[in-house]
Order: sequence, then structure tokens, then C-alpha cells
Amino acid sequence: MLISIATIILILITVGGWLFLKSDSDRYIHEKSSPINFFFKWGRPLHHFFKVVIIILFMIIIFSFYKYLLNASNTFSLSAALVAGIVLSGGKELLDKKITLDDIFASVIGITIGFFALVLFF
Repeated sequence: MLISIATIILILITVGGWLFLKSDSDRYIHEKSSPINFFFKWGRPLHHFFKVVIIILFMIIIFSFYKYLLNASNTFSLSAALVAGIVLSGGKELLDKKITLDDIFASVIGITIGFFALVLFF
């Protein structure tokens, strides 16, 4: 029951945050002026590196939340972390004005490394 409630709350927070950012995407998601994309200051390759790291960290946080705080099974925690990584990267790509192949590649790399890190280390 607690896992279901926590999952619903996380879904509502995710949808609310995405709708908030989507309401004025020019202000929040812009390569030059966005406070979210401050990683662009160091160039596009480092932006992709930071994107991969953020996806991995987010997946580890979600996995730890379910596994250690809510005492869910490994399979459920791993599935929730994988879905969270996909939703995070997919939602970010849907907010962008143009989706480029290198953005998709960085997202896939982040999700893959995050998944294997969780399987190998937890």
C-alpha cells in the first residue's frame, strides 16, 4: 500500500513538474538562458556528460528510495529506476525545441550505464 501511494505521489510530482516546465518552455528550456541548462557553459560534449551523470544519479536515488526506504523487492526497485530514467530523459527531450541524435544517444547511454550499475553494485 505504501509503495502504491509513494508511486502515485511521484507520478503526480513528475507530471506537475513537466507541465510547469512545458507552460513556458522558452524560459526554462533554452540553451542560452535557461537556469536548468547551465551545463551548456562548458560546451555541448560536457553537457552530454553531465546529462548522463544526472540520469545515473536519478536512477540510483529512485532505486534506493524504493529498495531501502520502502523495502520493495530488487526487481520492483530496478524496474522503477529504469522507468524513472526513461521518463526523465524522455520528458527532457520532449521539452526541447529540436531533438538531436546526440541527445538521444546520451540518454540511452545514461539509462544503460545506470541500469548496469544498479544490477552490478546493488
